[in-house]
Amino acid sequence: MSPPEQTQQTQTVLEQQLYDRAAQLSARFDVDIRIAEQCALDYSSYDAYAIMDPVFIRAALDILEECLSMYPKGFFRQLTFGTIETVRFELAGGLRAKDGVDTYPPSVGGFAQNMGSYYLVALDGYTLLKQTVFHEISHVIDARLKWDAMIREDALYSEEAWMALQPDGFRYAMTYTEVSEELLRFMESGYFITEYSLTYPTEDRAKLMEAAMNQFTWDFKPGSGTRKKLQYYADCIRDCFDTDGWPETTLWEQVLK
Repeated sequence: MSPPEQTQQTQTVLEQQLYDRAAQLSARFDVDIRIAEQCALDYSSYDAYAIMDPVFIRAALDILEECLSMYPKGFFRQLTFGTIETVRFELAGGLRAKDGVDTYPPSVGGFAQNMGSYYLVALDGYTLLKQTVFHEISHVIDARLKWDAMIREDALYSEEAWMALQPDGFRYAMTYTEVSEELLRFMESGYFITEYSLTYPTEDRAKLMEAAMNQFTWDFKPGSGTRKKLQYYADCIRDCFDTDGWPETTLWEQVLK
């Protein structure tokens, strides 16, 4: 039996140029980008299939490159923590939740999952949008913040501090499938981007980051709850990460200016 790395190099199904480009982007951004048969496909909570059409692979790599270039230089190298050695992006097709998995709708644009030695970000290459990339990267950032807060007593980030930023009486649904009418009333409070933000705190932050990276300034009006929450999230990232060499204002912070 050959090691997985050798198998990926010898049993290719696409033109070598696409594998070379994925490898070049991996080296440029300090990540691990996989395409076609390199993807796991049978994930713990999702099923997918390999994308064999070079047109879609090329387009997905274009979007991924554009998105990764919007983060500060060396940003993804700092997303390693504990046993996590890299962030792996897999461009698969037809991502769909397995039976019994709490998600809605069953077909998803992407998901992020701690795999022990790497953090997996699986993206549907057929339907890939920039906001999906931003959203899933936020989940990896969340994991990095949580790990840092566990080992550093003076870390700014905490779930208690996050909950203190929510409107009075609010509690997350903690499910993707049943958001009550009582919770939906909070959509008028100015604290949430979409109804999806009401499900989990991680999804709330991912929606905030998604809107900020897309420069949706109307979602962060002065005095709004969304603006206060994004400011705290941005402060936590700066507190956790080594910001030497970062721009004075990152892209996600620009909507706060």
